[in-house]
Amino acid sequence: MRNFSLTLAAVLLAFSGSLHATTLLSENFDELTTALGVVNAGAFSTVNGTNVDIVGASNGWGALCAGAESGNCIDMDGTGGNPLGQLQSNMLFGAGSYLLSFDLVGNQRGGSATTTVNFGSYNQTFTLGATDDLTGIILGQRVTLITPGYLKFISGDSSGSQQGNVLDNVTVASAPAATPEPESLMLLGTALCVGMTALALRGRPLDGGR
Repeated sequence: MRNFSLTLAAVLLAFSGSLHATTLLSENFDELTTALGVVNAGAFSTVNGTNVDIVGASNGWGALCAGAESGNCIDMDGTGGNPLGQLQSNMLFGAGSYLLSFDLVGNQRGGSATTTVNFGSYNQTFTLGATDDLTGIILGQRVTLITPGYLKFISGDSSGSQQGNVLDNVTVASAPAATPEPESLMLLGTALCVGMTALALRGRPLDGGR
């Protein structure tokens, strides 16, 4: 009975642990110094010769961090040079399942801008109006990587205005195992009850102990 109890405890512990995600990347850009035309932004760097702007109240662009944004945020269109930002995570993620969250809002200055988000099986292009603070808010999107890869945010703004969508609060977490369906949980519970009953009967004397 003791061995069975220990086994049951181990199974339940493993089952419980499988339902919790582990945060692997969390970046809200608030610890960074605001600056224009940067190539390094916390957990991200620009690629292909592009740049982005780190904006916030300290450089007079705090109004861009609207809606779900707060503190500092990233204007996906940088300043000067090649301003159509291509922002890539510094971390290379291994093959597996992940939960992706981010805030992507309109440029707050007029017109619209386009940003493509690419991460394994997730490839989504957002065309956001200047005041669209809802369409690009993504929470807990399950993503699968067949091979190792990076998380990328790519500006597709072709207006030349250097007024891109605004990015903040990027999180990548390991995806927990899928929650079992109620029928599976009932079967597991039934099997455990039957096993415990069988073990209890094995320890009971025959004929009432006579």
